[in-house]
Amino acid sequence: MIELSKVKIWNTLNVIVIFLFIGFNTNAQIIFQENFNGADGTTSGTANGVNWSSSCPTCLNGDHWEIQSGAFEGQDTNGEAVWKTDNPIDISNCGNIEISFNVESLGTMEGCGTDCNSVDWVRFQYNIDGTGWVDPNNSYFCSGLCAGFNVIASDDVNSTVYSTGCIPAVGNSLQLRISVQCWSNSEYWRIDDVTVNCGSPDAGTNGNLDVCASSGISNLFNQLGGNPINGGTWSGPSNLTGGDLGTFNPATMNPGTYNYTVGNAPCQESASVTVLITDNNAGTNNSVELCPGAASIDLFDILGGNPDNNGSWTGPSNLTGGNLGTFDATTMNSGTYTYTVGMSPCEESASIDLEINGPTASFTASPTTTTTENTEVEFTNTSQNASNYLWDFGDNSANSFDINPIHIFPNSEPEVYIVTLIAYDDNNCSDTTNAFITVTDPIVNLEIPNIFTPNSDGDNDFFKLTLNENIKSLEVVILNRWGNVVFESNKVDFEWNGQVNNSGTDCSDGTYFYKINLTDLSGKTINEHGFVQIAR
Repeated sequence: MIELSKVKIWNTLNVIVIFLFIGFNTNAQIIFQENFNGADGTTSGTANGVNWSSSCPTCLNGDHWEIQSGAFEGQDTNGEAVWKTDNPIDISNCGNIEISFNVESLGTMEGCGTDCNSVDWVRFQYNIDGTGWVDPNNSYFCSGLCAGFNVIASDDVNSTVYSTGCIPAVGNSLQLRISVQCWSNSEYWRIDDVTVNCGSPDAGTNGNLDVCASSGISNLFNQLGGNPINGGTWSGPSNLTGGDLGTFNPATMNPGTYNYTVGNAPCQESASVTVLITDNNAGTNNSVELCPGAASIDLFDILGGNPDNNGSWTGPSNLTGGNLGTFDATTMNSGTYTYTVGMSPCEESASIDLEINGPTASFTASPTTTTTENTEVEFTNTSQNASNYLWDFGDNSANSFDINPIHIFPNSEPEVYIVTLIAYDDNNCSDTTNAFITVTDPIVNLEIPNIFTPNSDGDNDFFKLTLNENIKSLEVVILNRWGNVVFESNKVDFEWNGQVNNSGTDCSDGTYFYKINLTDLSGKTINEHGFVQIAR
């Protein structure tokens, strides 16, 4: 086979130079190859039993057309210099031939259409059975004086492999001729690796592919018999992908005969692959979401398309009902359940992604414990996957359907209330959660000073509670340093003026001990004691 691997284009002075790089398959045989590895200055030689020679009739002293540094080099040839094979190359066993060589310019070359003493070019011709010299099909016309014929390169050329591409071997012998022209001692053409390949395109032999409709992709190239070469093209009922691999997708492409063609006219060969598709139908994938505790369902009815009967189910739980795939949400697990029809290798499967889902009810309350003085509680709904809500506050009040309600509980006496939230999703699945709200009596708040100045100046003349909230009853006793009672009272708003029992002798300045026993609104007893100082 011939492989188009690269196209390189130069465009200078409206002259387009095109090199086509084409290769035979790896089974091609090299029947001639000259690498020019001889001594510098060599002008003739032999390769593969074929003699070759060269001539440069217009070279002047110091110019050359000879082997230099491992290539055949022409410097300042001042006209046409020729390299050619002198005796034939045997191509009698070749179906096709390909001729290639490396070409490179050094210095600044001029393109076609320039003056006679400036146009630089490389010309190649071949001769089969002595019938005459032939320009290859990918050569092009080089116009102007000192030209006027087909060439394969002109102007500046980077090191490049030129190839004729596939040529039908319609004879028994082959001769080669390469000509160059350059006009300055700073201009060089270098030719290397002159090679003749002998071969023919091989498309392999016909093959068959039997696939299932649910199978993955297949490369038809792998179904060809023999030793097909790469780089061919496919044709058939559908447009295959993957280039020469011929990638066939039974899900999107049609069965039938697909032809693989290698080579280019006139060097082409074809082989075919006949594709058959076996079709089983398991339906198409689907999904379903169930509430916890939902009624049983048949998963077969959930499959899309038109699934075949008599398949089998696999999944996280063992379904009942045969091919119906009966699922019980109260005893079976969620997950992916697969329905399979047909026998290997043409099984086909479809799956149901089944979820047992419902809302998750949750909330927070602020505060969760309060007093009868302020029974307002704010609820923050933190439920997930829910769209509707029902609140029962546990105090015989009306239910609320707000997302985040604020509720005032009874304030007549302490109580613990159970608040219930039921959260519903769009499928009317529900979840319930509870929390406790505790209403207590108010806590005692009191402040006891540690010094007072009973000097009748109207400022801090009494020892008393400077803060007394939520106290139901109180008893206070004040003792001097000898343990004698100097004041006692059972009033919450007592005041001691620094005298014995508020009406006797002034107590001397100093430190006194007090004991206070009080009862809060819930009946709880609280004991306080400490020291207070008289400082007149």
